[in-house]
Amino acid sequence: MAVKILVPKCQILQLGRGNMGISYNISNVELPNISVVKELGITSDSRLDYSDHINTIVTKAHQRNCLILRCFKSNEPSLLFRAFTTYVRPFLEHDSPVWSPRYAYLINKLELSVQCKFTKRLRGFRQISYAKRLVHLNADTLESRRLKLDLTMIT
Repeated sequence: MAVKILVPKCQILQLGRGNMGISYNISNVELPNISVVKELGITSDSRLDYSDHINTIVTKAHQRNCLILRCFKSNEPSLLFRAFTTYVRPFLEHDSPVWSPRYAYLINKLELSVQCKFTKRLRGFRQISYAKRLVHLNADTLESRRLKLDLTMIT
């Protein structure tokens, strides 16, 4: 059975510097070059930089954090953190072995903008350090969780 290629849906994402001047055609139709692609929910660019993806998930995670804090009537920190682990953390860890940040500023952006900020807003946790909040909530940092996911993916 022959597979028909939908030419209007085809695009070129060129990686590296050596092939930038090459154009590609299918059925005499030149395919457009793109610089950013979103595939399976992960945004990457021609340099395989995932900072746009990280910015997007940080924004969405912050919105979900605000919804949790606004919608739950209870102020119990363990309940609210359980909601965080259910509704926000899977979103932050989705396909992290692919896009896991290599640069400290992106790691800090994920950690400090999302989990650290959320735990600080819990009742009675404002004056406690981030490390002590995690111990009290029996939680790991997002960075250590991503490392564990990376190791799980390798084995």
